[in-house]
Amino acid sequence: MDKTREIKSRIKSISGTRKITKAMEMIASSRIRKAQRRIFEARPFISKIEDFITDIACYSPVSHPLLSSRTEVKNILVMGITADRGLCGGYNSNMIRRIKKTLDNIEKEGKKYKLDIIGTRGKNHFRYSGYSISRVYENLSDYPKFLDARKIARRIIKSYINGEVDEVIICYTRFKNPAEQIPSSFKLLPITFRGKLEERGSSGAGIGMVRLGDQVCRIMPEFTYEPSTENVLEGLLSEYIYTIVYTALLESTASETGARMTAMKSASDNAEEIIKDLSRRYNRVRQQNITIEISEIVSGAEALTGS
Repeated sequence: MDKTREIKSRIKSISGTRKITKAMEMIASSRIRKAQRRIFEARPFISKIEDFITDIACYSPVSHPLLSSRTEVKNILVMGITADRGLCGGYNSNMIRRIKKTLDNIEKEGKKYKLDIIGTRGKNHFRYSGYSISRVYENLSDYPKFLDARKIARRIIKSYINGEVDEVIICYTRFKNPAEQIPSSFKLLPITFRGKLEERGSSGAGIGMVRLGDQVCRIMPEFTYEPSTENVLEGLLSEYIYTIVYTALLESTASETGARMTAMKSASDNAEEIIKDLSRRYNRVRQQNITIEISEIVSGAEALTGS
């Protein structure tokens, strides 16, 4: 009897856990749809800003510090984006490994780094591990806001223009789908646009021209920018950095939510399997107890009849 009570108590306990994990899975499923929508809305905006900046950079003599590489790179700012909470599978541990790998590569090249961390989990780990953290941002992972991203980006831009750092690298988790998240990193500053400058006007074809194979084709007229090309470029570059940081936060949030949804689904499925196994054991033990009780009753009846 005591064994059946123990099994029944475990079933009740695990059923309560399953309700919690199932609720968390449903909440994550609801949030991830919103996170995906925000990412998809931001991507076309980034692409269009890249096109505008590339046009100005290719077809005018204007330059800007954010587009210029340093002759010697000594100090690198690494910004790592982690979560504020756990219960999201290997999301945080995978991101921490990616950040550490980036820092190790910088040290191997004989360069120095400054580490900025977004997220409580990353902060706790790196401080406990003895890393020096220059700045920490918390309470952003649940619902990143553009204003928060702009504040972060402005500090990054200021550090780069003032010469405090020579490069800026962002480590984040790229969102592919709810079941797959990819720890990634990219160079935020100086801005390069992943080869767009080489593909377009800088091909040597002249202002408003582009080289396609052996042919030179005109792809756009010359524009007059108001109030000035410098002011337009300044505004576009700032807005571009703001949006890139914001999108990295959005992708990380979507990845965290997807990882949490997957982890909670796995936990719910495991709880279901354990409950099924315990139910079988409970029924088996209960049947054994009933059989023993019946045998005892029959034996007692036979003893009374014999006497």
